[in-house]
Amino acid sequence: MIALVGILLVYSAEAQSWRKLKKDGDTAFEKGDFSAAADLYDKAWQKSGNKKKELIFKAGEAYYENRNYRKAAEAYQNVKDENDEYPLVGLKYARMLKQDGQYDKATKAFAEFRDGYTSSNKAILSDIIATEIEGSELGKTLPSQANPGVEIVTAGGNVNTSDNEFAPLSFAKDLLYYSSNLGGQARIYRSVMSGTSWGKGGTPENFPVIKNGQYCQGTLTPDGQRFYFTICDAKGNFDNRKTRCEIYVIKRQANNWNQPERLSDLINPKGVTATNPHVVHKGDSETLYFSSNRTGGRGGLDLWYATRLISANNNDFSQPVNLGPVVNSPGDEMSPFVDASDNRLYFASNGHPGIGGFDIFSSRGEQINWLPVENAGTPFNSSADDYYWAKNVVGEGGFLVSNRIFAGEKLSTKDDDIFEFRVKSRSAILEASVFGQDSGEPLNDYVISLYEIRNDGSEQLLVNREFKTGKYNLELLANRQFRIEITAQTYETASYNLFTDNPTPGQPFGQPMFLKSLIPPKAQPPVNESVGNASGNETKPTNPPAVKNLPPNPQPTEPAGNYTSRGVGPTDKGEYTSTAPRYEGDYFKIQLVAVSAFNPNDVRYTKLKTLGEMQSELIVAQKLNRVLIATFFSPADAKKALAEAKKYGFTQSFIVKYQNGNRYGRVNL
Repeated sequence: MIALVGILLVYSAEAQSWRKLKKDGDTAFEKGDFSAAADLYDKAWQKSGNKKKELIFKAGEAYYENRNYRKAAEAYQNVKDENDEYPLVGLKYARMLKQDGQYDKATKAFAEFRDGYTSSNKAILSDIIATEIEGSELGKTLPSQANPGVEIVTAGGNVNTSDNEFAPLSFAKDLLYYSSNLGGQARIYRSVMSGTSWGKGGTPENFPVIKNGQYCQGTLTPDGQRFYFTICDAKGNFDNRKTRCEIYVIKRQANNWNQPERLSDLINPKGVTATNPHVVHKGDSETLYFSSNRTGGRGGLDLWYATRLISANNNDFSQPVNLGPVVNSPGDEMSPFVDASDNRLYFASNGHPGIGGFDIFSSRGEQINWLPVENAGTPFNSSADDYYWAKNVVGEGGFLVSNRIFAGEKLSTKDDDIFEFRVKSRSAILEASVFGQDSGEPLNDYVISLYEIRNDGSEQLLVNREFKTGKYNLELLANRQFRIEITAQTYETASYNLFTDNPTPGQPFGQPMFLKSLIPPKAQPPVNESVGNASGNETKPTNPPAVKNLPPNPQPTEPAGNYTSRGVGPTDKGEYTSTAPRYEGDYFKIQLVAVSAFNPNDVRYTKLKTLGEMQSELIVAQKLNRVLIATFFSPADAKKALAEAKKYGFTQSFIVKYQNGNRYGRVNL
């Protein structure tokens, strides 16, 4: 009897544990903290012995809301066939595979869901799934057909944050208006170009004070006299599909703007959303395109238009008209932009065949007369969400918004950033060979990192690609300066600069590089490879030396000041400069990323400052800055800080060990 009571008590404690985690997850989900909710549900699922499938389904829902596609797919996989219990979960599973770029698996999952689905609305879902499968098949071919004349770059850390940035508007050649929900409330910001980089975003000059609601998504009339934008519900974080918005206008008065005027109920019916305004002029007519979920549409959000006379100083728009079934789908359409130079409408949709969630599409025509829509292809689209395509005022490029991961500058898909696209002029070819200095033989396994050197001397990583042959080749923009860095295992890293001045067809740029081996002729193989012991038996890599304990409050042996050092670990011997204080014994730091230019005030690092001091190290050979959190004097503290850093989006961060003030290298504690 006593044993039975003990078993029941243990069972009760375990049950309560996963129930408590579930309750906390529910609370976090209701507050919109989907990252925390997903983690809590996942832990509850594990605590239940992977038996309570409701928990892993809820984890999938939280990952889905947080746009962590891979983790959502992994969670949904456990319940993907239980559509009666969790409606349409098989469809969600397939969509997450697709948005993670796993197109073969996605196609199979869509087909399995379709074949196993038996509800009365199967005919409608079959059409939707056919579109999704068509998009997955496109995902296999479009990347190889990427437009070589278009280059995509981020708008930079002064514009983009860890929150959502969206709705870019080219106000002038060197002036960008955009929206951001920085701090949880959507607002309109402006950024001025400084040299070749966008400056810190701030409040637009002379913009009226908006007392109630979130305001965002602006568009300027071609004559510069009117600025249309949305004022949206103040409750909760802004969501470009879920937050209810209404369209307002402000009118220019000398050098100022008047107070906002709400457009009539024709544009803003009660209880529905009217959002994403974009305006064009033709003759004496002003056409307002916008997105709305009003009745009479084909899906969720549809595109509509209304007109008014430019000569009239009122806001009397006509009855809105749906753009029709060529443009609008059973899904959502949003972010319209009309390029008046060729009467082409650009918009985003998740209802036409696309390679991600939202893709950018285009169609030529006007009002209700449109040619069949075309997928904008890559590099405009990705497996993530892509929208808000907008041409710049110069007409030689423009902007778009995406949550895609991007070349080490954007590390997760949970937030939207603004990207620029540039139309390339002439291109240049980079072609050269890599050899071992001692042998003179071509190397067949190395990585080329291509950096563009900007006018201010900063660098941006464009390409990081592995090559398996002695010769490499890449396409470059003409009349730009680049740095080419070659990295190969057991060889010293080398680099060189070049300027693609006036390229000539058939005459590539580049120079042969001879890499110096890091292994002396009689040296043993590197520590991180399997080696034979004295008896000839294979042994595993050795662990790093044990940590030497430090006193509770260690004092630096050298105060902060600029110095140059070199790594002392078996695989980390590169030269670096730093201003960080140095200590005796062993201690740890968390390396977040390596960037060309380190800005300690970047909002991406704000939350991390609670974990420790933000530091940087310049890698001399590569001219990259390691960004670190410091300093931790026990493995437990370092592991805890690493876990927190990964929660904040730095999923590739790792622990670095230091010995007597010098970097030892990456360690697994």
